[in-house]
Amino acid sequence: VNDTSFQNLTREEAVQYLMSLPPGEEMTVWTQSKQDIYRKMISSNVSDSFYIRTHFDYEKDTPSGLSFVRGDVFHVLDTMYRGRLGSWLAVRMGRDLQEQDKGIIPNQSRAEQIASLESVLKATSAGNPSGARAEFWKLRGLRGAKKMLRKSREDLSALTKQGHYPPYEKVVLKEASFKRPVVILGPIADIAMQKLSTELPELFEIAPSVPRDGASAKVIKLDSVRQIAERDKHALLDITPSAVERLNYVQYYPVVVFCEPESRQGIKAMRQWLAPDSRKSSRRLYAQASKMKKYCSHLFTFFSTTSLSGSSNAWYEAIKGIIRTQQSQPIWTSAEQVQGTGSPWRG
Repeated sequence: VNDTSFQNLTREEAVQYLMSLPPGEEMTVWTQSKQDIYRKMISSNVSDSFYIRTHFDYEKDTPSGLSFVRGDVFHVLDTMYRGRLGSWLAVRMGRDLQEQDKGIIPNQSRAEQIASLESVLKATSAGNPSGARAEFWKLRGLRGAKKMLRKSREDLSALTKQGHYPPYEKVVLKEASFKRPVVILGPIADIAMQKLSTELPELFEIAPSVPRDGASAKVIKLDSVRQIAERDKHALLDITPSAVERLNYVQYYPVVVFCEPESRQGIKAMRQWLAPDSRKSSRRLYAQASKMKKYCSHLFTFFSTTSLSGSSNAWYEAIKGIIRTQQSQPIWTSAEQVQGTGSPWRG
C-alpha cells in the first residue's frame, strides 16, 4: 500500500496503517492472489502466527481472558480478536513446548500501558525500605557497603540495558550452539558449583570474579563467560537473579537450577554433611531461598524439589541431569538479535 510492504505485518498493524491514511487521499494497492491461504484463514478463523514472551504480570479482566506472569510464552493467533482492535487471541505454551489454554490477552498498546503502570508501582514500592522486595534484595547482599564488597559477583552494567525489555518480546525456538552458562540458586549453590568444577572440569568451569574498575567489589565479566563457552564448557556463575535477567537480555539464557529446601533443619543437616567447616547461617539461607522462590521463579529454567536432606548424592545427580536435559532442548530466544552484545546464538 503506497509503497509500504505489508508482507511481515500483523493484521492489527495492517489495519492501523490503513486507518492512519488521510481520508480521501488516493491510495495505490498491490495485491497477490492466494486463494488457498485465504480459504484456510477464513475456515480456521486464524490470521496471525508468532510467539511472544511477556515481561510484566497481568490479571485477566474478562472470563475469556488469560492471566499471566513475567516469562510466560504465548503463540499469538489473531491480533484483531473478533475483528476489533484491543485484544489478541493467543495460546499459552507450556515448558514442555506443548500448547495449553487459549484465550485473550491485551494487544501491544494496552500491554505497554499496563507494563508502564506496573513499573511505576514497583518503583514506588521499592522506595519503601520495609517492603518485601526491599527485604529480599537486602538478604541477597545487594544493599549495604560491607555486604556489597563481600557479596557482589556480577558486572552487568557492561552487558545489558536492564529494564528495557518491551512488554511483549517476539521469540523463536532455537537450539544453543554453545554450552549455556549455569546458575545454581539455593542453600547449597556454593557446594554444588565447587563439586561440578572439581569432579567434571572438562564440562564445568567457575567464572572468575575480578575487581570492578575503581572499586573493591568483585564482578564477573561477560568476556569470561564467552571464553569459557568457547572452550566448550558450562560457565558456573555466582550471580544474583537480577544478573540472570541481564544475561537473558544479551541472549546467553543460562540454565538456572533452583534447589528448593524442605526446611531450615534440612539445610543445616545438609551443609553439616557436605561442608562441615562452613559457618553460613541455615536460617538466613532458608529465608533467602523462600524469597527467591516467591519473587524470581519466572527465571528458573528448572524448579528442583529434590530433597536437600539425607546422606545420598541424589541431589547432585539431579542437578547434573537437569543441566544435560536443558542443554539438549531448544529455548525461546529473542527474534531480533541484540546489536553489540556479542550474542552467541546462531541461525
